[in-house]
Amino acid sequence: MEDIKLNQKTLRYMTLFEDITGAKVKDCIDIPEKVIFLVEKGDIEKAIGKGGQTVTKVREKLGRNVHVIEYSEDPEKLLANIFYSYGVKDIEIKEKNDVKHGTVEVKPENKARAIGTKGKNLSIARMIMMRHSDVASVSVA
Repeated sequence: MEDIKLNQKTLRYMTLFEDITGAKVKDCIDIPEKVIFLVEKGDIEKAIGKGGQTVTKVREKLGRNVHVIEYSEDPEKLLANIFYSYGVKDIEIKEKNDVKHGTVEVKPENKARAIGTKGKNLSIARMIMMRHSDVASVSVA
């Protein structure tokens, strides 16, 4: 597992998110395209709100795209949560050459979106998994 390093900006984002949503933030990742909040298990509904109202307030306040993922201690469940919006069909975590690798099977029509332009979504998934589990490699099938 990789060390989680937060800076003043991400700490401010976390505080703002928690104040608006009432959900407890476990991690915050600030990338150019969006801010990703990993919320404690059971807090996803609070974080998103009815019809997405709560997360919309956060998005408006930050002036940034926001993505919310529910944390799980179980690496398979966490990986499923990361790719939730792409219609996860199966998750498999195996050890390959002393490295734990997670493979996510999604609906075929969502595979390209799940991978993302230039593999961006895979990079984000790998970053989250390395920060919160011993899975160091991720692919989409």
